[in-house]
Amino acid sequence: MIDRERLSDEECDAEFACLFPQGMGGADLMLELAPTGWDASPLRLCFHPTPEQRFDEALRMHRRLAELSESWGHQPPDQTPPPTIEKITRDYVDPPLEPERELAELAGRCVWDVFSDNHEVVTPDGRLLDLGSFRASGGFIADWLNREQGGSKYSYMDFYMGTIWIGGRADLTPVYEAIFRRLKARGHEWVYHFPRLALVDMRPLLESLKPDKPDWEDYDPSKALEQQRESEEHEQQVAEMRASLDESYREAVDKARASPPPETVAAYRNVYDVFPCGWPPELPNL
Repeated sequence: MIDRERLSDEECDAEFACLFPQGMGGADLMLELAPTGWDASPLRLCFHPTPEQRFDEALRMHRRLAELSESWGHQPPDQTPPPTIEKITRDYVDPPLEPERELAELAGRCVWDVFSDNHEVVTPDGRLLDLGSFRASGGFIADWLNREQGGSKYSYMDFYMGTIWIGGRADLTPVYEAIFRRLKARGHEWVYHFPRLALVDMRPLLESLKPDKPDWEDYDPSKALEQQRESEEHEQQVAEMRASLDESYREAVDKARASPPPETVAAYRNVYDVFPCGWPPELPNL
């Protein structure tokens, strides 16, 4: 990742005003994404999923929790049977449509997917249109919508992790395309970064926080040997965990290169006619 200068907060605000002159729930974006009305748009499913979609989501969550419980050496309790389509259909009450609110929230979550998640938006002068960390990006979008709608309804948690909980309910490529069309019109570029977990060893920081003492003070040979043994075991555990993460990353890259690109990447290609920098992801030298 190239170390670039970043736009100031004021410049980011000004740029977003240019990208979304009528707001993230504005009439221009509504006409672009739902020309025949929000009630006829498949994007409404992000907020009004079908019973089948809710069942699939509940079943995946149930299975995932059971897998985690088993991996931790616990048995799932008997009183949590798997969900059924009948119960979900019976219990679910679909809320009324709120087109402008739902469009604004969907656009905000898709903006997080493009501007955050370790990706980079690069301005024509080579600086970053950077909204900050995962949390700060969610906060920026929340503050923007709160100002747009004249309230304090949203917090960073409403947009943190973007569309992770609703992305499978509808094809979001058109929303990303709308965002990229605005970025392209402003001369901006987008750099894709394939997700990767990293392991941070906090011991050096913890050691640095300890008060300085002479080496001979409170020295205990037996304790020193035990600490050395613990340190060596810790080093080995960290090395094994990093090796495991590296191998998982290689497998994920292999799978991604053999699969269709994610919706963000596909949308970028549809707008810019080329794949973004960073796609396809490169295989690491492990």
